[in-house]
Amino acid sequence: MEFNLNNVLLGKEASAPEKYDPSLLFRIPRFENRERYEIEALNLPFIGFDVWHCYEVSFLTANGFPVSRMLKFVVPAHSTFLVESKSLKLYLNSFNMERFDLTILKSEKIVLQRIKSDLEDLLEISVAVAFLNENNCENEPFVFFKDKDIQQLISEQQLQQCKFTFFKEAPDLLAGIPTTIMNEYAFRTNLLRSNCRVTNQPDWGELFIRVVANFEIDLVSIIAYLISFRQENHFHEEVVEMIFKRLMDRFSPMKLMVAATYTRRGGIDINPIRSTDAEWIDSVMINPLLRTKKSFRQ
Repeated sequence: MEFNLNNVLLGKEASAPEKYDPSLLFRIPRFENRERYEIEALNLPFIGFDVWHCYEVSFLTANGFPVSRMLKFVVPAHSTFLVESKSLKLYLNSFNMERFDLTILKSEKIVLQRIKSDLEDLLEISVAVAFLNENNCENEPFVFFKDKDIQQLISEQQLQQCKFTFFKEAPDLLAGIPTTIMNEYAFRTNLLRSNCRVTNQPDWGELFIRVVANFEIDLVSIIAYLISFRQENHFHEEVVEMIFKRLMDRFSPMKLMVAATYTRRGGIDINPIRSTDAEWIDSVMINPLLRTKKSFRQ
């Protein structure tokens, strides 16, 4: 059967579920977007993860006492499917009025195991999950990128001399000069903005890029390229993979990492990380037991 978002309830009005219902979950095949950018499922140019924070998870103990937790789960980037965020929100809401064990601890274990099992059945891959609360200390991710805002690496005069007129993804904007030596760049920016593929609502993200390549990269061209996503309609995971693939194609880097922390919408934020090397993947982000400190956009 042909995949069609119009066949499901995404982007449509839906009432809050009153009973636990795993059938609310909806998955989307990754290949649909990857094929457009020549990303081969059997030969991915990256390793990585999608890190989800769900801030509105609640359920009841056997005597009706409410328990509220934050859910963090991590999905490998090589999974065949991704979970659609609105369906996940509806699914998590279906726990709200369900009663579990008499104790909070046992209720947590039951609910967490059920969520893990449902996600793994949906995505057909192992998923790391954990409950966190206010007693978990915050850990700062992406510390390597502290004080590396891309706008601080170029002059204001350079920006003023440019005209930014492309607001649909334009990889031809990426520019650089080949060199005989390897150059390393690392920067972050909060300029990333695209639109939801389902609702057309804006998605705001903070982007992190680290690259080693035989190029002197024009950072203004990087800014122009990122601005060109402003009227693109894609899921968060797709945006990060598109940026990764365009940088790979243009600069043939020896190493490359692209990650984004997105603004919370509907009590959920999604944070994709893609890298050529495992050591460049932020350990705080992908550890489900660590509560991550929020970025500017989050």
